[in-house]
Amino acid sequence: MKYFKIIFLCFLISSVVSLMGVFVMQSTDLIGKADTDFKNLPYGIAIGINLCFFLGSLTVLLNQKQVVRSNIFSNALSFFLLPGLLVLVLLLAMWDEPWPGVLFCIPYLIVLFIFFIRSKKSNRFSYQK
Repeated sequence: MKYFKIIFLCFLISSVVSLMGVFVMQSTDLIGKADTDFKNLPYGIAIGINLCFFLGSLTVLLNQKQVVRSNIFSNALSFFLLPGLLVLVLLLAMWDEPWPGVLFCIPYLIVLFIFFIRSKKSNRFSYQK
């Protein structure tokens, strides 16, 4: 349950940060300048990208096994392999304008990295007891 909570909190926090970023960019007229039906599309794109990262982060659940949790390499792979591949796919898919995709990826990866460090510290203390 601990690892599913990490995935869910990561999705929730990064979605809020991404939506605030879209709001700020639209308020300063960096994006969404035209008055069309697609003006609010970046909000959906931000949630969609974070949802893809949520599904890609389900490999964090592999840390419930002692073999994965105890090895730093396999632990890091379970946290970052699929999200890293998703960033690469987003960069290749949006090769002409990659910055919006990258900006939607950064909050999720930062929060995931923080939870990775916290889980490593908590696992280290549980081994010493």
